[in-house]
Amino acid sequence: MHLPPYAEIPVRLALLLAGLLLPGSMLLRALRLPWSLAAAFASSAATLYVAVLVFAWTGAVISLLTLAAALALVTLLARLVPARASQTQISSSFASFAQMGWWLPLYGAFWLVVAWRLGFQPLNGPDVTFRWSWLAEQMLRFGSLDFYPPRSGADFVKYFWAESIPPGLASLYAWAYACAGSKQPLWTSPVVALQLLAVHELIWRLASRWGGEAVARRAVLLAAACPLLTWSVTLGQETGLIALAVTGLVWSLHHLRDRDGNLWAVLAGLFAAVAASTREYGVIFPVVAITALIWLQAPRRQIWLLALIALPVALAWPLRVWLLTGNPVYSLNVAGLFAVNPVFTAWNDALRGPSSHALASGENWLSLGRYLLLWALPAVAGVAALVMLLVQRLREARLVAVFVVLGFGLWLASVAYTAGGLFYSLRVLSPALALLVFIASYGLGFAVQHPAASRALAAAVALMVLESLPKTLALPENPYHIAVRDWPQAAGQFPAVVRGVNEALLAKLQPLPDRRRIVSDHAGLPRVLGPIGTEVLPLWSPEVAWLFDEKLPPEEIARRWQKSGLRYLVLGKTGATAGFVPTHARWRAPWFTLRTVAETDTHVILEAIVATALPK
Repeated sequence: MHLPPYAEIPVRLALLLAGLLLPGSMLLRALRLPWSLAAAFASSAATLYVAVLVFAWTGAVISLLTLAAALALVTLLARLVPARASQTQISSSFASFAQMGWWLPLYGAFWLVVAWRLGFQPLNGPDVTFRWSWLAEQMLRFGSLDFYPPRSGADFVKYFWAESIPPGLASLYAWAYACAGSKQPLWTSPVVALQLLAVHELIWRLASRWGGEAVARRAVLLAAACPLLTWSVTLGQETGLIALAVTGLVWSLHHLRDRDGNLWAVLAGLFAAVAASTREYGVIFPVVAITALIWLQAPRRQIWLLALIALPVALAWPLRVWLLTGNPVYSLNVAGLFAVNPVFTAWNDALRGPSSHALASGENWLSLGRYLLLWALPAVAGVAALVMLLVQRLREARLVAVFVVLGFGLWLASVAYTAGGLFYSLRVLSPALALLVFIASYGLGFAVQHPAASRALAAAVALMVLESLPKTLALPENPYHIAVRDWPQAAGQFPAVVRGVNEALLAKLQPLPDRRRIVSDHAGLPRVLGPIGTEVLPLWSPEVAWLFDEKLPPEEIARRWQKSGLRYLVLGKTGATAGFVPTHARWRAPWFTLRTVAETDTHVILEAIVATALPK
């Protein structure tokens, strides 16, 4: 795309936003459903994901041209459907939030904080750069997903981690990078900002449907006063897209009893498909939605419509993964039923270590309570409100409760697979937090009826938003534990540390001879060492699987290492590798000599030297 310098960025941004909103808008028009930012964005995301699935199954090229063609085709076909006004009047426009008077500056201040984070600290999650963003970058670089999930040694050079997360979020980032003609993380910020705005809109619409605009305005403010929810979205991981998809799914299901409920079932299917595109366990969302509809005795036609839209999309990716790897959830060992990468599985078990028992101690349960009260107080209030509504047998509350319980259940299961600790695991609660926030607003309005009490509640909510702004700015750091002058950069501390680690390793590795290919446990190294022409093989690459094979004699291990041309290993000084490699790797005397050639504060660079005289 060749444009004048002054026009290039606006045109590229317009193309990016058009792809994220226009196909979905036309689909809503074709379905004769009212327009909604969240529904338009989610429908466009579903369209993009389906296009990438088709490209992955058929081997078609993935590029700006093919992605744009797929989005344009859906837009055109949907536009050709004759328009007719929707029979459903959904809750008032989210734009009417501007009428809330003196509360509006508080919400504006919240978005200023979010804009700072997305503008100066995009993709702030610790593993975004070697997972979702890296997959998007590699997808465009190689023009396909043939390397993912990685199976061969060549695949693992292209994608380091042995996993099979569906490329839903990566598809959105690939579209952003393709439109930008750049891999600068800042281009993902419009995608993330739309996710957060869409979540807030859905909270507004659910709360407005339940209790009117006063409840809706309070709900959006409570969402702004829930830093854990905001952080879960602005990390740039899949948790933002899950929050949007699940909240949208619940909103759509609330409309099934409307006159055009069948069309809302189709929209629910699109939201469920987006939810399924986010993680290996994503297929559970449409399954639970279908089960909930059966339980609530929804019309059979609506159940079938939701299933026909969501399930084929949800199952297409795990089926592909199963056919390619022998395991529909490639990175997970499911009771020994499916094939796994044995080295990665053993290493990952060591990596998780104590995290897998994080909730086994009473102290950690106290920490959990403290975290939720400090970072998600509106959601905690929502739990109490939801229990109250369930006691009153409110039908709609049962539907919300199903997905809140599902959110907490998935989080509880994820703790054992989270190496980042208990607090970091809480990002998985994002869909439950979004639903609990609107329930809290409705419950507070239900409980507080006296005018004086209502004014006191309004003042309390305003104070909560003000108090939460430093938290929103600083998370995952605690603003109460650092100086005020450090708040703006607090959230960037971890990425800065990672950059420092990578720069130190690059400085040590660049002068070494014969460093064309190295072995490492550091998932960020492929990005760091690519510019200097060094390939990085993970410890679990099939190319070096023999290094951990106890059945091979030690001299054969040495012979294979010698033939491989490998010379250096870059290993972490702490964590899983520190205990895993000495226990499992086979470079043992007398055939191997391991020599430290360089080290940084975090990593050691070893040279593995094979004895000159090996038995034949």
